[in-house]
Amino acid sequence: MNDEVRNESSAETPDSGQGPLRHFRIGRRNVLQSLATGVGAVVFASRASAAHVHQAAAVAADAGATTTADSGLLFLDQHAFDTLASLSEQIVPGARGAKVPEFLDRLLAVESLDTQKRFTQAIGTFERVAREANALPWKALTETQAATLLTKISTAPDSDVTRQAFDRIKGAVSETYYSTEIGMKELGWNGSMTFAPPTACG
Repeated sequence: MNDEVRNESSAETPDSGQGPLRHFRIGRRNVLQSLATGVGAVVFASRASAAHVHQAAAVAADAGATTTADSGLLFLDQHAFDTLASLSEQIVPGARGAKVPEFLDRLLAVESLDTQKRFTQAIGTFERVAREANALPWKALTETQAATLLTKISTAPDSDVTRQAFDRIKGAVSETYYSTEIGMKELGWNGSMTFAPPTACG
């Protein structure tokens, strides 16, 4: 693969353990647990910090990250992005309109190689499942086909790699969505703060 919102310390880096992509990071303790059990730990958390998310996108812009030709993507290739866009909308309706996939692409561009690898592996897991079940890429599944697979994956045991991929993608998508203006209004926010769209950050 190629290549919104509260104040936190400006010294914090994108890979410091905060933000929606922390679901794809494994600390020393979790690494040891994984080695002991053979199962990667899955982290569940509430919605992301706005300042951290905005900062990470700004870093991507300041770094002069190279975008994919004619796509505006910073990290994901078009196929992976389309897969993420489909998954985002299926997991959290409205995520596509809130530009969650675009924002996660920008966030990934400034993440560690390990986090990038885990994210792309998670996307690849959904692609594999779709092709095995329907001989189609995930982005080409019908609503019924996708819903059937998501139900199966989301109810699998916690130790199942497809369940782990689902939990991590769901965590990243939902945190990002509920940190946007649209998502926070769903949570009861009354409009007392001004939000910039994700694309304004990068």
